Amino acid sequence: MGKNRSFWVGIVAAAALAVMGCSDDENGGTAGNGGTGGTGGTPATGNVTAVHLAPEVPSAEDTAVALFVNGEEQTDLGTLEYSQSTGKIALPVGTYESIGVGVPGASDPVVTVGPVDLMEGDDLVVVAHRTGDESLVDLFVFDNTGDNLAATDARVNVGHGADDDTISPVNVFTVTVTGDDPPAVDECTPLFEELLLGEQTPRDDQDPQDITAGMVTLALDLGAAADCPTENVVGPVGPVDLIAGSTYVIVAVDEDTANADATDQDIQLWAIIDGADPLGLVP
Repeated sequence: MGKNRSFWVGIVAAAALAVMGCSDDENGGTAGNGGTGGTGGTPATGNVTAVHLAPEVPSAEDTAVALFVNGEEQTDLGTLEYSQSTGKIALPVGTYESIGVGVPGASDPVVTVGPVDLMEGDDLVVVAHRTGDESLVDLFVFDNTGDNLAATDARVNVGHGADDDTISPVNVFTVTVTGDDPPAVDECTPLFEELLLGEQTPRDDQDPQDITAGMVTLALDLGAAADCPTENVVGPVGPVDLIAGSTYVIVAVDEDTANADATDQDIQLWAIIDGADPLGLVP
């Protein structure tokens, strides 16, 4: 998707200006009058990244989805396929009544979030994921702004989008390993505990995790054991190089959508780093 990123940025910005009423009008637009704009008539902006991590949505044969703003399909944007990201898109600040995804050409989106208040300097990541129920797909919205993040730390958030009720809840650990064929888990530190299908962090009882930047290896415990996982585990995966001052989103996905029984699982961890296309963390 990287080759299309400049296209997305230009088109989405133009669409957002139209939706927000920020394009030139008979009064010369809002930017030149100060309004939400910064100096020199430049409007204040925040960043939004859209990511498609819902396997076989809308179908196994065609995973292309369209983006909708305030209920209207943004046809000039093209489509987004599974495992693709729009990259960071600078949008004018303001309130968007809804942002959603749906089938290209449909009159309405399948799922939306909103209203979304986009403030200057915001960095939001919207991730489509499967739900395992009739609604099929939902959206995570992560705040990647990194407020109050220490200069030596990186921030990690997680979303549980692996739509198999046999693996809910799960625990996420950072681990140290020895050997490489196969690697053995020596030590582990809980990162997030008892995350339910469809849940994301932060949540009421658990903040994002700020950890010392550097190389980090992860493991996903499918049995939600209280101790270091030794079986029924995805991983270890990584190491992931967490850069100081950066915020990371990690989403669990089950690419086997049949869900016939507990053996029908193809769990993948995807890392969304600085708005780029998701990086598959292969177990």
